[in-house]
Amino acid sequence: MTKAGVLFLSLMILPVLLTGCGLFGNSPSSAPIDPPQVEPVNSDLVGGTGEGEKGQGGEVIMTDKVLYLFDSHGYVVPMTMKIPYSEAIAKQVLTYMVKGGPVEKNLPPGFSAVLPVGTTFQLNVKTEDGSAVVDFSKEFKNYEANEEEKILQAVTWALTEFPTIKQVKIRIEGKDMETMPVAGTPVNHPLTREDGINIEVADSAMPGNSTALTLYFEGESPDGSLQYFVPVTRLVPWTEDKAVATVAELIKGPLPGSGLVGNILPTTKVNQVKVDQGVALADFDEKILGVSEGEKEASIKGIQSVLLSLAATSGAEKVQILVNGKSDPLKNLIDFSQPVSKPKSINPLQF
Repeated sequence: MTKAGVLFLSLMILPVLLTGCGLFGNSPSSAPIDPPQVEPVNSDLVGGTGEGEKGQGGEVIMTDKVLYLFDSHGYVVPMTMKIPYSEAIAKQVLTYMVKGGPVEKNLPPGFSAVLPVGTTFQLNVKTEDGSAVVDFSKEFKNYEANEEEKILQAVTWALTEFPTIKQVKIRIEGKDMETMPVAGTPVNHPLTREDGINIEVADSAMPGNSTALTLYFEGESPDGSLQYFVPVTRLVPWTEDKAVATVAELIKGPLPGSGLVGNILPTTKVNQVKVDQGVALADFDEKILGVSEGEKEASIKGIQSVLLSLAATSGAEKVQILVNGKSDPLKNLIDFSQPVSKPKSINPLQF
């Protein structure tokens, strides 16, 4: 296994990127038809299947894309990795999520691909209605029952990283499926991000009368060498104000026994949360800056979790975080003097 490292959105090392065209730039992730962000590498560094386009010097052209993988706890986790660029880049992403494929040699400790060994597929994307149809081979059926919903989540979230794809339809060997073949999960409808990821239920939530919130907490590799963000969809009692509920649940932290870590003090006070004209604003007291009682060191992970969670759940295009109504206390971490967009990548791997 090659040496790898994961940085929380690269913020802790290069905060200056946040004010320019770095990870928190204003443009969304590249669509399949957009010019890719690429760099050449020596072709002998890319082995296995999934070979990509080559430059004039014969080098394989690489691009950063988000793959969804299993961690050691069984969570579906987004990881930004360099993969060979292809004009069929959405298909390339799924190819790199197949077990036994080219991604295996670059995975960090505790991570694994999600699609069964030997899985092949055809992918048809209809940009006019934002749909993607994935037709899997028979090998796709070779998974455990407890992996079924997670595999569907990984495929759906990976494909909907592309702005031109909003929903996913599953076929196997050319046949439309009513249910999945192992555990019988219904798939007779288009799959979207609204279906959730790593779903959990709060104790007070009632089936049929709940609201789904996507929250980002911290996961860790078995050897403790890597930390990364994990999205979970938590079902909570029904509410009209998802933004307020999102911040409240982040402060409550992960559910007991989840294996995840929260990075916001439970005593943090919320001054205001609102969504107005496409901007989600969250205003906290100074405890948002402390990772433990009595400390004033910046809780960059907690701030990042608020940003990611509000961007995922509130429907807002941009997020602004304040401390007692001001952005100044955060200026050395993230420039929130103006609202910022959702980051282009999450959990980038460095090799």
